[in-house]
Amino acid sequence: MKRVSNLLIMLLIGASVLTSCDKPDELNPVQPAVEDEQFSQLVSDDVTGVSLSIPSDWHVKPDPVLFEKKYGFFLYAINTEQEVAESGHPEDPIAHVSMHYKAELNQLEALVNEKMQQYRDFNPTKKEILLGNGHKGVVIAGLPGTKPYSVVFTASGKNIYELGFWSETAGLDERADIILENIRLETPARSVASLELRPAAEALFKTPPAEVKVRNEIAVAERKALAMRAVEAGELRVGPYEVREKPELARQNSCGFTAPSTLYWQLQWDGTNTFYSGSWYSMRNKPGWSAMSGNYGSWWGENYHVGLCYTDRLNQYYTNDWPIYYWENAYAAFSGYVEWAAWGTDGFASLGRYVVVRNGKYRSLTAHLSGINVSSGQWIDAYWDVIGWGGDTGEYYANADWAPHLHAGVNWGASLTYNGQPYGGQSVKPRRLRCFSCNNYDVAASSGSGGYYNEFWHGRWMKY
Repeated sequence: MKRVSNLLIMLLIGASVLTSCDKPDELNPVQPAVEDEQFSQLVSDDVTGVSLSIPSDWHVKPDPVLFEKKYGFFLYAINTEQEVAESGHPEDPIAHVSMHYKAELNQLEALVNEKMQQYRDFNPTKKEILLGNGHKGVVIAGLPGTKPYSVVFTASGKNIYELGFWSETAGLDERADIILENIRLETPARSVASLELRPAAEALFKTPPAEVKVRNEIAVAERKALAMRAVEAGELRVGPYEVREKPELARQNSCGFTAPSTLYWQLQWDGTNTFYSGSWYSMRNKPGWSAMSGNYGSWWGENYHVGLCYTDRLNQYYTNDWPIYYWENAYAAFSGYVEWAAWGTDGFASLGRYVVVRNGKYRSLTAHLSGINVSSGQWIDAYWDVIGWGGDTGEYYANADWAPHLHAGVNWGASLTYNGQPYGGQSVKPRRLRCFSCNNYDVAASSGSGGYYNEFWHGRWMKY
């Protein structure tokens, strides 16, 4: 394991969570005391008792809410400009370091066994290791998520810790080694209760600030009026129905699939969306626009959007990053029953708040929401039922004007984890995308209520 330098930057996590109407769950920026691109910073959290030396190009985001059993912080690696251009993401989630604040020390073995049982369908592996602080730990590898995920359980004093790691392949990588070698665990100086964080379940349905609610309601009404024309013309279906057709095998890839012509699939924003290309201010006078994985967002087959035929993690090859600013209306790709409306957990935590809408074997997944507006089991007519609002939960970026977007994709035939998070199945490529207020050259016009985009490329501008 490689040790990082003793050159330190102090980041006090415990008192650093802010709430904001415009930028929810944002970490209060900390000015580094020393600048050095080669060495490290010291992260010190007086609530969990964790101190940790990390490279200077990593940063920290504390949990934005109080989860039922754990509290901690996320670690992210900041990508270089070249890496951003190649991958489409300015940062890469590395780990979630957390303390089981309700657990007793004698429950460590039970927590390990519970995790093994929860993910037994994945045949996870378990082994003991020795951390750099001299404490023993138990590694569980082979868990699902947006990337392969592993957890390390360890204990110190009266506290149990769970360290979760994302990696490109199953098991612990060099970044995990840095954390495990350098982590130190002391008696917490403050209680979790002293943070006065909102419970996760309560914060799930966080709603837009008053100053944008009227704007959002007007945009929904405008979109519904356009959609109703198509409903009245018999082009769109309202109320419960099921898509039974399978996707079609894509010619260019034996493991890729294209949506059947019968699958309705729409753009997932409305006239509230004004964010694009680095500065959302530049689009204030052009409402309703976004772009396919715009603003250097991940395109098909890039960075997180690489899963095409995995059986043990989330397939999202044809997922798009749609730029959309905080608290702007978000919709599902199609109508259906809400199957998931919650925070991502374990390997899915990097999705933040997300919603899954199911129709037949198809699932529309929309992630990073600032707040959720639907509940599990509810039928939604996707044309005008807002599922939530744009944001960046599950991720964090230093350049906040760049960050908020909808991570949105469609999957067919996925399986579900023990608590309902989808994995496996097939990532589905859109054949066409429905729009209601659009006039681009390739849009097949219908009854005066928009039409369908038929051609797709990275960065393509689209109006809803």
